[in-house]
Amino acid sequence: MPDPLRPLRVNALELLRVPGTMRGLEVVVDGSDLDVAHDALAGSIEIDVELESTNDGIDVTGTVAAPWQGRCRRCLTEVSGRAIADVDERYQREVTDDDAYPIENNQLDLAPMARQLVLLELDDERLCRPDCAGLCPACGADRNDVQCDCDTTVKDDRWAALEGLVLDD
Repeated sequence: MPDPLRPLRVNALELLRVPGTMRGLEVVVDGSDLDVAHDALAGSIEIDVELESTNDGIDVTGTVAAPWQGRCRRCLTEVSGRAIADVDERYQREVTDDDAYPIENNQLDLAPMARQLVLLELDDERLCRPDCAGLCPACGADRNDVQCDCDTTVKDDRWAALEGLVLDD
């Protein structure tokens, strides 16, 4: 059976021969192949990057995108969309940059980078819309649809003894 992650392993020797060499890469992989197990993932992961060789390594720029679905964190309605992570990473033979990925056996392995970016994007909490009013904590009504008259002021009982305090000037 062919390795589904093979397209994410790139021969670095070809790129490193001449600094400034560029190569585009577009790959679609299944989340399970990339070892992404996340409740919000709703389809395949798309990796669209540009590889550019430099004097000390290879810079990878582009995007990693994945469809997601879940619930609004305020009103719990079903929402879906597309999580897009910007890629701006460096691969080096001798890792001198703390944030760089290693070039091992003259190959770039883009799978760990893609996995990390997708998981970070999928963990974001989503809203159905920026001005979502959420649910009423008292009656549970969706404040986007109905206006309730519940008293939702937050009271701290530790300060209740001071409510009637009147200070003289």
